[in-house]
Amino acid sequence: MPKSPDSMIQGQTKRRFRRSRLQSRAWRIAGVYAIIATLWIVFSDQVMAFFVSDPALLVRWSSYKGLAFVAFTSLLLLLMMRRAFGAIEAGYATLKAHKREIERGNRLYSALSQINQSIVMAANRDELFKKVSQSLVNHGGFRMAWIGWHQPEQPTLEPLAWYGNGTDYIDHIIQQTEGDLHGHGPWDTVITDGLPYVCNDVLFDPLSQRWRHEAIKHDLQAFAALPLRVNGKVCGVLSVYASEPDFFREREINLLEEAALDVSFALDSFTLADERRVAESAAHEESLFSQAMIDSMPGIVYFYDDQGRFLRWNKNFEIVSGYSHEEVAGMHPLQFFDDTHQPLLEDSIARVFSDGEASVEAPFVSKDGTRTPHFFTGRSVIYEGRTCLVGVGIDVSDRRKAEDALREMNENLEQMISERTSELQAAVIRAEAADRIKSAFLATMSHELRTPLNSIIGFTGIVLQELAGPLTTEQSKQLGMVQGSARHLLELINDVLDLSKIEAGQLEVRSEIFDIRHSVSQIMESLKPMADKKQLDLSCTIEPDVPDRMLGDKRRTEQILINLLNNAIKFTDTGSVTLTVSVSATPGLSGNADNGPAVSLSVNDTGIGIKPEDLSSLFQPFRQLDSGLTRQHDGTGLGLTICRRLTDLMGGRMTATSEWSVGSCFTAIIPIRSPDQP
Repeated sequence: MPKSPDSMIQGQTKRRFRRSRLQSRAWRIAGVYAIIATLWIVFSDQVMAFFVSDPALLVRWSSYKGLAFVAFTSLLLLLMMRRAFGAIEAGYATLKAHKREIERGNRLYSALSQINQSIVMAANRDELFKKVSQSLVNHGGFRMAWIGWHQPEQPTLEPLAWYGNGTDYIDHIIQQTEGDLHGHGPWDTVITDGLPYVCNDVLFDPLSQRWRHEAIKHDLQAFAALPLRVNGKVCGVLSVYASEPDFFREREINLLEEAALDVSFALDSFTLADERRVAESAAHEESLFSQAMIDSMPGIVYFYDDQGRFLRWNKNFEIVSGYSHEEVAGMHPLQFFDDTHQPLLEDSIARVFSDGEASVEAPFVSKDGTRTPHFFTGRSVIYEGRTCLVGVGIDVSDRRKAEDALREMNENLEQMISERTSELQAAVIRAEAADRIKSAFLATMSHELRTPLNSIIGFTGIVLQELAGPLTTEQSKQLGMVQGSARHLLELINDVLDLSKIEAGQLEVRSEIFDIRHSVSQIMESLKPMADKKQLDLSCTIEPDVPDRMLGDKRRTEQILINLLNNAIKFTDTGSVTLTVSVSATPGLSGNADNGPAVSLSVNDTGIGIKPEDLSSLFQPFRQLDSGLTRQHDGTGLGLTICRRLTDLMGGRMTATSEWSVGSCFTAIIPIRSPDQP
């Protein structure tokens, strides 16, 4: 900052005091010389005559006295001249130093002036930084200047502007720190503390030790780093360098601080300008968006003040009314209604301004006289200090027509419902009768077919045992085929009979004590030959917590297990079939309301698997997944259907998971009770 008047007066007073002191010293020397010379001239001869009586010797000593006087006066003159010339040289040196100070101060003031002009002329931050760096070097006499920018969320300092000799030094700093100045150098100190950092000799500055050699190489002997703030937060550092040590004194530091404050003020102005532009852009976009929303809304949208002056409306308002934008702007809201409905609308408008909101239904009259029924809503809002009304009008013509049609329909609805109900009841009775007849027919036919089949199987077995006489190999083979076909047909008939009983509600679930472990063992033994014939690994795992004795339907449980294992062996060509029996509490089963134990029968195979799109039709009766399977494997497609129906009858649940070409897993979860339970 510039010196105050008091400091200037004090400087002038000191210089005058030094001049007067030199003058008084000269007068003292001259006075002493005059006194000594007078005393010498007056008393020296008398003193010599007192001590020397020989005239020849006295003349000789008088010559010596004259020479001594000349030597003394010469010495005194030399002393005076040395003092005088020393004072002159000191004054000249002081004058030169003072001149340099004035010139340096003028340069700093010129740089500050240029910076202030740059603040006024710069359009943005980067342009300002560039001009500030140039002003400090070109007008301030600095060797180099640069400005680094700091993001608060990042520990980096990015150079945005630089100018002068030795700018490669900046690249060296960034390269050494990899852009991360956290804990490094004076710049981190300035950012952290928010105070200027001054180094008048880089040779002795501890924070500049890493860059000392590079600084000397570029003749950067001294530097100062000053914080630049935005909204009070340090966001940048202004660094200036001088080519001579001890360059930065109080005046230079004060002027640089003033320049940093001016730049910070300019940054605040840029920030406010940017925020204002963003706000104005957002407001403009919001205005366009709100108008687009208003125009895209169905019906008519209107906005007018308490005097009935329209402020805004959507495009559909002009289309429906038939009036232009200029015509609508000069009209009153009541002018869009006939005389009959104007009092109703006037009352509704008054209620909006008094109560805050209201609605009314009335015909909207367009420019050509067309009357269209609309439902109008209104709500009071404060806009620019005034109470205004904003509302929407919806065309209810379609609703009116629908209400008329509904009213007409309601008049005949009861009769139509009664007639339709009677028809549906008759259809239900016919369907139930047909279902009972079908089930009874299937049950009867199944019984009638089973009797001769059992006879065929029995007599074929007797013949095969050669009780009636020996058989040839071909006869045994043919009779074995007859017996196998008869048994297969009997199994199909049994499946059809079971399904018929289930659908007719004639199949009852029994409750008896049985050994689940023994049942599983018997089934595995009976199916092992079938698995061995296909060279499959048939295995069983029974968890330790499975009880020996349970209360349930033994026959149906074994039937489910046999069907699942038969299916797995039938559709598995290589690999294994594994049965896992476990007990778990499975809530949500209809036969397990108390969340008691349930037996889980899981059959895993490595067969052909099931495609995801076929899983939904897996448990449908008389359904196999594709014709290819039907050609390769016999059966009616009832096995899985019967298993699920039986599981449901026993209050359980059946699930299936499969992956095509990998294998399948079928799990039947059946609620059981311990024989000791009541």
